[in-house]
Amino acid sequence: MKFSDLNLAAPLQASIDKTGFTDCTPIQNEAIPHILEGRDVAGLAQTGTGKTAAFLIPLMERILRSVPPPPDVSDETRALIEKRAFKDWRPQNFILILVPTRELAEQVMENIAKLGESSGLRGVAVYGGTSYDKQREAFRNGVEFVAATPGRLIDLYKEHLVDLKQVRAVVFDEADRMFDMGF
Repeated sequence: MKFSDLNLAAPLQASIDKTGFTDCTPIQNEAIPHILEGRDVAGLAQTGTGKTAAFLIPLMERILRSVPPPPDVSDETRALIEKRAFKDWRPQNFILILVPTRELAEQVMENIAKLGESSGLRGVAVYGGTSYDKQREAFRNGVEFVAATPGRLIDLYKEHLVDLKQVRAVVFDEADRMFDMGF
């Protein structure tokens, strides 16, 4: 399947085109349609097969489709938008991506920056060993994605800097590794 076959929001498709992605990898081919429909997915694939894009692209699409469509849009397009949109998405809502390490949090953030470039979708990497200031500021300004290690996320929650009631979807990236590390 090609990304252009997915009828993605124009800004998201523009970012995908800019990265040079054209064809979905097997994990993307299997996961993206289910996530677009709001279903839970568990996926397993080798490193470098596009797992991060397999969850980021459909979640970005769902956020972008949560903005009410213009009145002049066709009934077919309106139905697609309503089917994919997060119901009642609000500016303070976000997607939580739990990761085992700061390196993976940064890697996920790089993908969010690339894929969200044309749409203005933002994210923050949340992990220990760094100042709270940048992370605190990101939550104040609003982000759509939070890539976090469990320890720092718990710290921010205890300090009332992050409201977990605003989470609309959760991704456990490298869950097996988090279990191995004792999370």
